Amino acid sequence: MKKIFKSLLFFVLLFSCAKKDDKKTNAEISYIEAMKLLKKKDYSEAATEFEKIDDDFPFSKWALKAQTMAVYARYMNEDYVKLVANVDDFLRLNPSSEYVPYMIYMKGLTYYNQIPDIERAQDNTQQVSFIFRELIARFSQTNYAADAKEKLSFIDEHLAGAKMAIGRYQITSSNYVGAIISFNEVISRYRYTKQTAEAYFRLVELYYKTGLKEEGRKTKQQLGQKFPDDYWSKIAAKFGE
Repeated sequence: MKKIFKSLLFFVLLFSCAKKDDKKTNAEISYIEAMKLLKKKDYSEAATEFEKIDDDFPFSKWALKAQTMAVYARYMNEDYVKLVANVDDFLRLNPSSEYVPYMIYMKGLTYYNQIPDIERAQDNTQQVSFIFRELIARFSQTNYAADAKEKLSFIDEHLAGAKMAIGRYQITSSNYVGAIISFNEVISRYRYTKQTAEAYFRLVELYYKTGLKEEGRKTKQQLGQKFPDDYWSKIAAKFGE
């Protein structure tokens, strides 16, 4: 994460450097003024001024730079709704731009910062999972993709934990079919997370509870093979004795 923000800082400083020997255009002057606001940490006003550059000088070389900096300012101001709208507009109009990986990353980071507790709906978590996977698939060699890969481990763990919480609640409300579906989803979609062993155990528990002893036996065997020394494997051993 630190590497990414060092890159972002370099990104900011790079765009703040205007050619002193050239006569400055109106677009460049506006860009420099917006950068001054950004350096003062007046993020809201800076974002507004960067966005105006794209509106006033859409065909200048400063327009794309201003859009990326507007997104950065919106992020620093935690103005996430406007940031996502800006990114979506940019990607739609500039699909081949060199700034596409950065823009996708910033959109993903926005949803990442809004991941809720596992007891709540995981719409934001699902969104960032999709966005980061797209980033990795399309721009695997970038620093943004490398950071996204690291974050995906937490994201998958969080989604698996949320699905486990749903499954446990379904057990308490006697929705055994729903619980079986939930735990199977953890095993199939999040099999590399720390939740998998318990998901197998819960299935063993449910199968024996509902009279599906053969399914319970097979699942207990799978649990023992995949996690032979795990706490949940040892508890599951009592079933069927």
